[in-house]
Amino acid sequence: MSATPSKYMNRRKLMIRIRQHALYYVLIGFALVWTLVFQFLPMAGIVMAFQDFDIIKGFRGSPWVGFKHFIEMFRIDPLRRAIVNTIYYSVLKLFFAFPLTIIFALLLNELTNMTFKRIVQTVSYLPYFLSWIAVVSLFYSFFELYGPLNDLRLRLFGPDTPRVNILMEPRYFTGIMFWSHVYKEIGWGTIIYLAAISGIDGQLYEAAVVDGCGRFRLVLHITLPGIMPTIVILFIMQAGGLLNANFEQIIGLQNLYTRESSEVINTIVYRYGLQQGKFSLATAFGLTQGVVSFIIMFVVNRISKSLSGVGVW
Repeated sequence: MSATPSKYMNRRKLMIRIRQHALYYVLIGFALVWTLVFQFLPMAGIVMAFQDFDIIKGFRGSPWVGFKHFIEMFRIDPLRRAIVNTIYYSVLKLFFAFPLTIIFALLLNELTNMTFKRIVQTVSYLPYFLSWIAVVSLFYSFFELYGPLNDLRLRLFGPDTPRVNILMEPRYFTGIMFWSHVYKEIGWGTIIYLAAISGIDGQLYEAAVVDGCGRFRLVLHITLPGIMPTIVILFIMQAGGLLNANFEQIIGLQNLYTRESSEVINTIVYRYGLQQGKFSLATAFGLTQGVVSFIIMFVVNRISKSLSGVGVW
């Protein structure tokens, strides 16, 4: 009999808290609805990977073929090249762009002029709010045949210097892809690390200064260990995306001259799925990519937990 009043009181307290924080629940509700509609409901389409899907017949009328499309996709030459390119680009971002974000955050944290620090931080993370198509357009405007870069080359090396359209040269694609990623993402990534740095106890720095530590040693022995859990978690999450190159960036920078050397898994899925209408094959691509990405993330997380005690779960 005593459980009923207790449950009633708990329910009443819950309703009071909901009314007090109604706006927060509304905001969370929109996010949950978006996640449900665009992330979970489309999961039903995975069945297409095991069918010869016909858009007219639908899911129920399309014949089941088992693992036919999973076997077929490994026989496609462009896919093998796309897998290599995807891993190559992702490794570049993970092991070179990822540390640049940490270094940039540490450098910003060392600035003592707060006005200059705010200006640098604001300018650095503004590109994050641009779409990838806008960023690609900026790069095209800068590197095009009659753009600022070629004009600068003419001024430096003379008017007889031939103009070069770098975006049409396959050998420059990797560099352009890498630095455009850094340009757009590095500023926003520093916000997470600066927030983590602000949570470090200031007394640790004071004690280290009393012991004679310089600024480099403060960073090495206090700041870096203090933000290491954040670094590890972000590294694990990015490691899970080794097979997921940025589709908008790659498709925007691609052209007829660079397509063969810059094709990635996401662009293959786009070409086979939307352009050629091979929905089942494209779904098999995507499902395999998702499963492998989860396995990579799971393994990296287990290794991190065993070595440092820090993990996503």
